[in-house]
Amino acid sequence: MSFQRPDSVRIVDALGDISQLPKDMQMAVSNRLDESFQPVPVPRDGDWLKQHQERGQTMKSFETKASKAVPHGTYKTIFIQPIGSFDHPRAAKLNVILEFARVFFAGCEVELLPGVDFSPSMKSRDNGGVLQYLTGNIHTYIAQTRHLRDTKRELLCVAVTMADIYPDESWNFVYGQARSSEGVGVYSFARLDPLFYHSTPKEILQTPLTEEHRIIMLRRCIKILLHEVGHLFGLNHCIYYICLMNGANNEREMDRQPLLLCPVCLHKLYSSLRFDVRQLTVATSVAATNESGEATPNTSGSFEVTVDGKLVHSKKKGDGFPDTQEKMNKIVKAVDGNETETEVGDKAKTEAASGDKSDSD
Repeated sequence: MSFQRPDSVRIVDALGDISQLPKDMQMAVSNRLDESFQPVPVPRDGDWLKQHQERGQTMKSFETKASKAVPHGTYKTIFIQPIGSFDHPRAAKLNVILEFARVFFAGCEVELLPGVDFSPSMKSRDNGGVLQYLTGNIHTYIAQTRHLRDTKRELLCVAVTMADIYPDESWNFVYGQARSSEGVGVYSFARLDPLFYHSTPKEILQTPLTEEHRIIMLRRCIKILLHEVGHLFGLNHCIYYICLMNGANNEREMDRQPLLLCPVCLHKLYSSLRFDVRQLTVATSVAATNESGEATPNTSGSFEVTVDGKLVHSKKKGDGFPDTQEKMNKIVKAVDGNETETEVGDKAKTEAASGDKSDSD
């Protein structure tokens, strides 16, 4: 059965009851949607929705889903476990990627663990000259080594690797895979390099990383991590709008995904994290401008926020990265006091309480 794009009635049903949400959240999931979010296009051959039937996950079905992460008590840390070597001249910097995760999953701590090697128990195969590792064995390793981490803090643990991965023998590859019942996941950087389909592994290692490729890879890495962690928070693939939680089978679909959740998915995540949507909107815009890839995001870039012509925050002029509650409150207070638009950087603009097309994608 071919994919049927959801109509407005079906989308409203999927969004669920928003009458009890705070005013800011109500606006974020209902205001100017046609301007801010585009419908999922008709799938082409090879696209995710051409090969997979997705019914869509409503808010009601999300609420009844048993296997989903919900921060509680001291259990609010997302551990990131690097597996295999990251000594790669074209590898995206993990610290920059994790900065996005900290912003996106507000209220959770995100901690990078020391790297480990692939173990003999992790099954691998040769797929046309590309070494691939079985995702299930990596999931098992992450679950079985939980006692080596801080079990009183751990909410989730996600493995990241430069190696290619596959879920079973019938699949050619997978970008990432989550096992929500155990709170673990794995995703791979391997196919996020624009050279992957055009060069041999040896040629890729010998090719200098251009600024264009660096930005493409960084965006893809961030999206994959946020997408996979989103699954662990209970979010299924989205069919309602172009959204971070859309399924992706190829580079074109991945690059089309924004660094934003659509209203339906935002409502789901809010029900678990209870974030301040205004702060999340501003903070996501902050993070989206920070693509310099420097070792210390707090000192890279020249992020500026202007409200009604008044500069309220500038990294270039010494305010640093908005990484404290005091700095965020200053920005949000300025937005709260002005119902016009807030200018971020040179071109990206964000509405005070609604989604925006001008994200980094």
